[in-house]
Amino acid sequence: MRLLGSLILTLSLIASAFSSSVPLTLCMSGRAQGTESLNKSGSCEYGAYNGPTGPGTLTATLNEYFYSSGVKCGDCFEVSGPKGKTVVRVVNFCSAGTCPSERPLFMLTPDAFQEISSDPLSVVYDAGFRKVSCDASGPIKAQVSEDSSKYYVKLLIFNNEVGIQSVTIKGKDMSAPVTMVRQGSAQFVWSQAGKEMMFPATVVVSSQYGGSVTMTMNSLSMDILKFSGNFVAPKSSIIKNAPASCSLSASPLAIYQNGLTEGWNYWSSRSYSQINTTDSSSHSVGSTKSLSLVLMGSSSALTLARSGDFETTYFTGIKFNMKANTTMSGLRVYFPNEQNKYWTPSSPITTSWATYTVPFTSLQHKTIESAFTFANTENINVHINIDNIHFIASPSSVTTGYANGNETANSGLATTTVASGGSGASGVATSSHTGVSSSSSTASSTASSTASSIASSTASSSASSTSVSSTTAGGKTTSGGSGISTSGITGSGDSMAASTSKTTSNPTGKTTGMTGSSIDHSESHSSDEHHSSSSIIKASLLLVSAALAFASL
Repeated sequence: MRLLGSLILTLSLIASAFSSSVPLTLCMSGRAQGTESLNKSGSCEYGAYNGPTGPGTLTATLNEYFYSSGVKCGDCFEVSGPKGKTVVRVVNFCSAGTCPSERPLFMLTPDAFQEISSDPLSVVYDAGFRKVSCDASGPIKAQVSEDSSKYYVKLLIFNNEVGIQSVTIKGKDMSAPVTMVRQGSAQFVWSQAGKEMMFPATVVVSSQYGGSVTMTMNSLSMDILKFSGNFVAPKSSIIKNAPASCSLSASPLAIYQNGLTEGWNYWSSRSYSQINTTDSSSHSVGSTKSLSLVLMGSSSALTLARSGDFETTYFTGIKFNMKANTTMSGLRVYFPNEQNKYWTPSSPITTSWATYTVPFTSLQHKTIESAFTFANTENINVHINIDNIHFIASPSSVTTGYANGNETANSGLATTTVASGGSGASGVATSSHTGVSSSSSTASSTASSTASSIASSTASSSASSTSVSSTTAGGKTTSGGSGISTSGITGSGDSMAASTSKTTSNPTGKTTGMTGSSIDHSESHSSDEHHSSSSIIKASLLLVSAALAFASL
């Protein structure tokens, strides 16, 4: 029996190894939401999800910025959220006029989104993602399009395990294979003026990672055609020491900067009135607006929540500026689900602006949290103003699998001929794609300028958080295992390639154990300034690193 049990375990492990996806890129940051319906036909033209050429129910629509004129059709991505991870196949895109285009967006089907989030209506603003191999069953397949003729051959290529680099066709009377043109989808076209396709014809599909499969066409029959096999994903991962999955990516440092930043809301606050998220009548030095409200009594609280949650290990605490219309002695700051472990300032909040730092070492918290609370414990109504709320970046946290300059990834760069508008029947190669972009020079410029603008914007917004005085708890953490490293990664970048395909989707909208109660902290102005400067530099480098990693796709 023991031998039988060992055999079963061994077979199980082997099966698991063969069915698991292989990481093909580093982990990166994107946005995910569960607003994608099961389309009858997305822009990749796979047809109904449950049809003979359908991709199943675990699929994704990308924004136009990331879709790259169909080059990503059929690619698989592992997307991570607060609940876990899912692997989806790309089947569709959403136009720039409809979907956010400043960073990768994954609109997931309900079946896929429920694997990464418990809230079907949420948006995971800090989703982690990476390209992986697909768990394809059987060989690559093809189907002739119904509008094909002997002068115009269109093939839908599907069930590929990794990305397609090129498709060629060689008719009976041809001296050499001819490259078929991608139609902004998973369909490829051959057409040459005045020439007729003679059968049998040989079709060769090549992988982004080397290797190819072949198939012989004897006619324009619309039966499902099978190639000689499937692509082989790199068995020794091209990403060294790849983690089992990507964690949530790091949230931007700014939570409130002249207004709540994207993904943050105050809807879980309680017993308050007169809230104004952009109050220009009172603000600290360097700001133009503050968040103001009246906290009404001892059960009142301002709670700031992030849609899709955030990972605490990227940060050592939060920092903010605050004042009140009267002396306030009962301020407590805590994570909503861990109220018994809280931070309180060493002296009361006054009518003058002051800067406060709350180290996470003072709070009981989990690796993933959804919100934090500023609570009033006095039986008074108090009008408060708060601004420049920022996370403090951890100087030591590093996430395995995220951008690391020592692990320059060969992320499966592909060269795919893409049709320029219309039917693409001319068969002229119009643009060359390095995995995702239509121009490597444009892409590099885009990635570099994006990284620079993000970093400088972060630094300037953080630096503008000038204050009158400073109170800090003085503690700091050195938690590791969940940050992005500060060195860059090289690779070809993305450009916002246009697509002629139709739009078929629209978007909507662990515990580190600590116990205790109140903790009174002393002032440490110089420590606060040093930590702020370190955080700004770290945040800038983190975002540059992430942007350059994205360029490797």
